[in-house]
Amino acid sequence: MDIVVSANNNQEILVFPVVPPDTGTIEKPAKNEVFESINQGELNLIGTLGLKNLFIESSFPNKEYPWIKAGSIANGWAYVDFFDRWRAARVPIRIVITTKDGQERLNMPCTVENFTHYLDKAGDIKYSLELKEYVFVKVT
Repeated sequence: MDIVVSANNNQEILVFPVVPPDTGTIEKPAKNEVFESINQGELNLIGTLGLKNLFIESSFPNKEYPWIKAGSIANGWAYVDFFDRWRAARVPIRIVITTKDGQERLNMPCTVENFTHYLDKAGDIKYSLELKEYVFVKVT
């Protein structure tokens, strides 16, 4: 699997050097509404879909390892800088997750809801990343 993030219509593109075994947890909530009726008890009305959430925990290496993904860079701080800069600029990013055979599993514009990181004993950056789907507003 591969995880790629980009910003500002591919102005900047980064390939994640390490893909976690579970490739992150994707939440797909629905905005259903439950209410109590007089004759039928509790009813559940099907609503619209909510915004997807993605949670990823892994590491960004700070040195060359033979197992990092092709096209990625061994500078974990570049990834930290990417998320910090685009988040501060209030620009949505895009995340694309593909399978080993190139099939797209997720292609989602999103915002960074939470990003925590720290240096481990090996000098690499361990991180936790929470992304939320971003819907572009259509003005008609």
